[in-house]
Amino acid sequence: MNYKSMMNAATMGRPERLRPLIGWTVAEYFLRGAPYGVLLLVVWELFKPLQSPGSTLDVQRILCWCGLLLISLILLFAISRKSYFAAYKGGYELCADGRLEIAEHLRKLPMGFYNTRDPGDIGAYIVSDYANIEQLLSRLLPQMCGALAAPLVLLACLAVMSWKLAMAAALVIPLAWPAAMISFWLIKHFGLRHQKYKVESASRMIEYIQGIRTIKAFNLVGTKFDRLDKAFRRLKTQSIKIEAGSGPTILLASFVLNGGFTLIILFGFTLIVAGEIALPVYIMFLILGSRIYEPLLHALIFMAEINYYKLSVDRIETLRRTVTLPEGSALEKIGRYDIEFKNVSFGYHDARVLEKINLHIPENALTALVGPSGSGKSTLTRLIARFWDVGSGEIHIGGKNIRAYTTDHLLANISMVFQDVYLFNDTIYNNIRIGRPGAGREEIIAASQLARCHDFITVLPEGYETLVGEGGSTLSGGEKQRLSIARALLKDAPIVLLDEATAALDPENELHIQRAIDELVKNKTVVVIAHRLNTIRRADKIVVIDRKTVAEEGTHESLMARKGLYKALWDEQQRVRGWKF
Repeated sequence: MNYKSMMNAATMGRPERLRPLIGWTVAEYFLRGAPYGVLLLVVWELFKPLQSPGSTLDVQRILCWCGLLLISLILLFAISRKSYFAAYKGGYELCADGRLEIAEHLRKLPMGFYNTRDPGDIGAYIVSDYANIEQLLSRLLPQMCGALAAPLVLLACLAVMSWKLAMAAALVIPLAWPAAMISFWLIKHFGLRHQKYKVESASRMIEYIQGIRTIKAFNLVGTKFDRLDKAFRRLKTQSIKIEAGSGPTILLASFVLNGGFTLIILFGFTLIVAGEIALPVYIMFLILGSRIYEPLLHALIFMAEINYYKLSVDRIETLRRTVTLPEGSALEKIGRYDIEFKNVSFGYHDARVLEKINLHIPENALTALVGPSGSGKSTLTRLIARFWDVGSGEIHIGGKNIRAYTTDHLLANISMVFQDVYLFNDTIYNNIRIGRPGAGREEIIAASQLARCHDFITVLPEGYETLVGEGGSTLSGGEKQRLSIARALLKDAPIVLLDEATAALDPENELHIQRAIDELVKNKTVVVIAHRLNTIRRADKIVVIDRKTVAEEGTHESLMARKGLYKALWDEQQRVRGWKF
């Protein structure tokens, strides 16, 4: 990826937003040389009496130059201030927009994308990768452009005075380039591993924190901490390698560039002796020589850092090119809410989960999905919500392929209550309001009452304004489940998907939640995944999933009379109900 492609990728295809950042920084670098230029004018005046004996020193002109120096310093302050705010404000705005765009892109990816990656890898896109891009856009790129442009303009101006001495001053610049190129290659080589180990360390840290209760309960501190320890040690070793590998070559390039100043001194002296340049010109080169090489050295360091941060741009660009779920365009109101699977097959990677499923789920009825663990029941509900696309076949709602609708329009017609409830680190009020962001307080309270959670909310110190913690960590499983039903009630979607919402609850909470679910599913197309068959005896339709396909379907009575898999599952559950310790 060259610099043009990198800037295009880092700005999400809007490189023109970098123009103010780079333009003001380059202007600042040019003005940094203004005081030196005024100093040279003063020196020139001081040398005039020496060059023309008998002439007097023009004090008035020197005072004018001093006034010009003051003006240049004021102008430098104003331009530097403008450059600072343009670089950092513009860079941060670019990155804020980029983070939001990446977050939106992540939302549109199929769930399979998340199943194949560590949480640290996904978090790194928004956190560490964009922190690197922030540095790249707000500091490194503008500073590098300024550090390259100013010395080149300065050399062009000096060439007017003495092209030979200017050529000698420029001679060391290409000589320093090979050392810099070696440094760039080493940074790219070690940087790929360094970023890999950074992501791995973040993943192991997240794993360690999330599993801390299990680690404590089973005394796994040594085993699990060892994985974390190794990840951090690999990161430390790679961090040392990337610094030790690139550092010496940058120092070598610095040595070569600083050697240019020696070349100016020696070659300039020979030109004075030969009478080819005047003494003031020689002094001018001596004063401005450091202003040639110092910015170039900074530019090489900036370029080395950019070469490392470019790896983050590559990661973000690869993510942007990850194919999202194809978006439909239909926005018309769905006329009816029956669901039909037509010859649907689906698999995770190379593992087939569903094979040629043909199934009709009637409108305004309760359809239960049952079957052995791993048979594909949850996959069916997630395909309805289009978390994944089918491998082959079609899913229709109201007679129309769900792929024809926009994702947002499709999901607006579906409510989901799953066994694992996630609440955001926000207030109870805002977590319920997710169901319908425009809902008023009275509607939210009404939904909470129907979900049987209003009573426990009102006894909390802050009531509806109580913060629930990350993932709802301050609430019990039953309380979280009731809040998830409250937001589903608030959404009031015509299709409801339930994934065994009461499976892991105590009898008291199960009673509350079963009553809340009864409110939720009134006059809806309901698909429920059930493990306890006695809870779905009165379902309008029961579908038995086994060996990747529909094995049986019908009512409880008809399936019992058929004496197939459903009856075997029922009999087994009735038998184990009598087990006691």
